[in-house]
Amino acid sequence: MQSIFEGLRVVDLTEGMLSMTSAVLADFGADVVKIETESGDSERGRPGFNFWNRGKRSLIANLDSASGQRRITELVDDADVFIESLSSRSEQLGLDPDSTRARNPRLVHCSLTGFGEATTLESFGHKDEIVMAKVGRLMANDPLSGAHEDIDHPIYLAAPTSTYGCATLALQGIVSSLLQRERTGLGRAVSTSLLDGVSAATMRLAFERRGDDVIPVRSRGDGTIPILMRGIRLCFLAVETSDNRYIQMCCRQPHLYRNWMSCIGLGDELETDRWSGLPLAVKSHADADEWEQRVRERMRTKSQAEWMDIFRNLDIGADPFLTEDEFLRHPQLVENDRLITIDDPELGPILQLGPLVKATATPAHVSGPAPSLNSARDWTGWEPRSESLQSAEPTTRLPLDGYTILEVASFLAAPLGPTLLAELGARVIKVEPIDGDPFRSSGLEFVHIANGKESIALDLKTDQGRAILHQLIEQSDALIHNFRPGVPEKLGFGYDEACKIRPDLVYLYGASYGSNGPESHRAAFHSTPNALCGGGILQAGKSNPPVNDSYADPCSGLATGVALALGLLARERYGVGQYLETSMLVSAGWVHSARMESYIGQPPRPQLTQDQLGYSAFRRLYECAEGWIMLSVDDADWPSLIALVGADEWSEDRRFKDPSTRLENDRMLQWLLEDRFKTNTAATWESLGQQHDLAIASAAERTLEEFLVHSGLLESAEHPAFGSYWRLQPRVRVTGSERAHGLPCEVGEHTDSILYSLGYEPAQVDALEAAKVVKRAATERRHPLGTGIAHLQMDGTR
Repeated sequence: MQSIFEGLRVVDLTEGMLSMTSAVLADFGADVVKIETESGDSERGRPGFNFWNRGKRSLIANLDSASGQRRITELVDDADVFIESLSSRSEQLGLDPDSTRARNPRLVHCSLTGFGEATTLESFGHKDEIVMAKVGRLMANDPLSGAHEDIDHPIYLAAPTSTYGCATLALQGIVSSLLQRERTGLGRAVSTSLLDGVSAATMRLAFERRGDDVIPVRSRGDGTIPILMRGIRLCFLAVETSDNRYIQMCCRQPHLYRNWMSCIGLGDELETDRWSGLPLAVKSHADADEWEQRVRERMRTKSQAEWMDIFRNLDIGADPFLTEDEFLRHPQLVENDRLITIDDPELGPILQLGPLVKATATPAHVSGPAPSLNSARDWTGWEPRSESLQSAEPTTRLPLDGYTILEVASFLAAPLGPTLLAELGARVIKVEPIDGDPFRSSGLEFVHIANGKESIALDLKTDQGRAILHQLIEQSDALIHNFRPGVPEKLGFGYDEACKIRPDLVYLYGASYGSNGPESHRAAFHSTPNALCGGGILQAGKSNPPVNDSYADPCSGLATGVALALGLLARERYGVGQYLETSMLVSAGWVHSARMESYIGQPPRPQLTQDQLGYSAFRRLYECAEGWIMLSVDDADWPSLIALVGADEWSEDRRFKDPSTRLENDRMLQWLLEDRFKTNTAATWESLGQQHDLAIASAAERTLEEFLVHSGLLESAEHPAFGSYWRLQPRVRVTGSERAHGLPCEVGEHTDSILYSLGYEPAQVDALEAAKVVKRAATERRHPLGTGIAHLQMDGTR
């Protein structure tokens, strides 16, 4: 079988977790050269490096020397893809997109930055925790998003979602540009950032607009916790069991909640007047508190294993909180072949999480371990290209313009991928049930997932509904669904049937647990992967009960966007359609990829502090006289740090004389630094940190939503069905193309136009609606532009 990126040449000039971008390319067959300094990647030898750099070459080339610059330039001039995080240095080095593509017109140049279009913050770099602090992502977290309770100060978020988001967005831009290059012969310049990544990887963003301001989710109403939110929390309790372990409950759907209550002996009480509205219509906070206590008492009567044996057989949403090592032995990963073992010359066999995407016709194959430093020292470089460049005019079309994706999926974990590909020009047709996607009940949170799509509402349980779907499949390039195994077959769009209709169809299953294994038919929610992959235990902090978190849904959606782009490129290169699969478990594992390996002699994985403020004295939040700062430094910064806080005497303190003693006395060092940082304001420490060349950032006191609006990174929008809101800009920018300005879709808003395009007459559509086979949105709830996405040409015309 051929690899998707067979023969593809990639130069990777990034560090740390950003190298995940080229890791996916390497997994699928690309020849990746990682450029390093004499001392190596800053993360070399640390958790994650082996994962992010498997299957690559390593080459030392110093950017500060003429010979190093010349070597990198030679490689880029012969490459297909160049990935860099040079920011403002790229132009002076001749490695900016204009320069590289002038020399190599076939090159796809991908630039990664910390803050994207918030350029005034770019001096803060692209460390995950610094970006997250600066843009407000660490504020307003609650028991559904990593905190133990509602708090008014920032907490450290252990899931590096901004970097994961940036890497997966970059992959979508790179692969889409390679797909376009297959037709035009020319590469493109694309860019994204950690800020774009966190905006894509954050759940519960509504961007409710009130004049020129935004109303964060937690600030709606009178500012107190809405009673509805209290009811939602009853569905997602992290409950202790008799063996002092924990289970993450996931029972928002009414039948799941009733099954759970009946199982623990409280089902009959749901028929009484006081408790009949549970969970979402609980009558008061006092009632919610009392009921929660009763539920927790019942759950402490059996062990974690005993409860899970019961829940798996009764269609109850629940998952055990596991450690990373337990996750890496999970039956669903084993049964779906999502684990690999790599023989490392220094560490021996390493068990790692496998490729992000499972592809049947062009499968991934991890070729080897991470390289030793300068492993390619004797390599003379790639052979010059033999083919001549095609004579082609640069295009202004977005990379996916002309491709149609059929989305037969609901909620968020699968549909976000098509949303992001719509931003790259794809036409996305959302097939919904007559009552609409259940995620519509979330209000404006749904709007951003529906952006750029056309909606047709079909009853797929009818022969006529299935016939319409088959017509859509015939005219589509790709299809994505997230139904449990067996359901697509019953509804007429299983893989075998879909391929008979269109043999070259790219068919993606955005799975929860995976298509095989003992739990493949179970329902999963945003909480599921966080509990299973170790994230819930990690985020809780040392010795604390594990916590719920919501990043898994959008991060799974980011993976589906990558998978669809991979499938389309494979079809273009080799003429094959195929079955692809992502899973929420694997996607969440890639978020925590620094912890997704196991080998003999492995040191303990770092843990968050009990107060959820960070990992260590060098990497955590500190409260100041006013505000908070995020500190993110290394042992090499020790002299500058003690100069910054005016503690030169610490250089002679035997507790802190070297890295090992500082590690032994880390908690004491945290206490000492806490006292020092309280002597001045966060703004002052940030300014002093820049003078000492230290990574220190004042943590934003506003939320991510407020940051984006007040930084001018959102635009105001209106829709008859949804009202006024703030609209996100496309997260991947393509030089030379105008942005796709997406519109959200009401249920059935485009049923008419889609059916007309299939050849149906108005009278036939009327009959289908009368028979409740289709649904059309009311005229007053449709946007006047009428389509899901408006592609603007360079001259501004449509």
